[in-house]
Amino acid sequence: MLEDATNGKLSEIRAFAEKVGKAAQLKEKLDYLGNYSDRETKCVLYRDFAPHSLSFTMEEKVEGDWRPWFNGGLIFHGNHDGFGSGEAPTLSVCVNPTDGWSVHT
Repeated sequence: MLEDATNGKLSEIRAFAEKVGKAAQLKEKLDYLGNYSDRETKCVLYRDFAPHSLSFTMEEKVEGDWRPWFNGGLIFHGNHDGFGSGEAPTLSVCVNPTDGWSVHT
C-alpha cells in the first residue's frame, strides 16, 4: 500500500515521468514499494531535496499499530547527477550507471 504525503510532489513527478518517457519505469518502482512484503506494510512517500525524487518510510502493522520499519529514497538519476555517481544534486550512489529512478535504503 502507498500513502502519498508529498503535498502534490508525486503528481509533479508522474507528469515529469510522462514527459521524459519514463512513466512505466516510475510505476514499476512505486508498485515495488507499494507491494514490498507479504506482511501488512505501507510505504509513506514524502518530498525529497533531490530533483524528481521522493523519500519514504516503510511501516508495518504490529499489534494493530503502524510502526516504522525502515526508510529510504526513490531517487531520480541521470545526466544531472553523473547517473548515480554520488554527485550533487542527489548525492546518491548506484553500483551501475542509472538513468531513471532507483530505490535507496
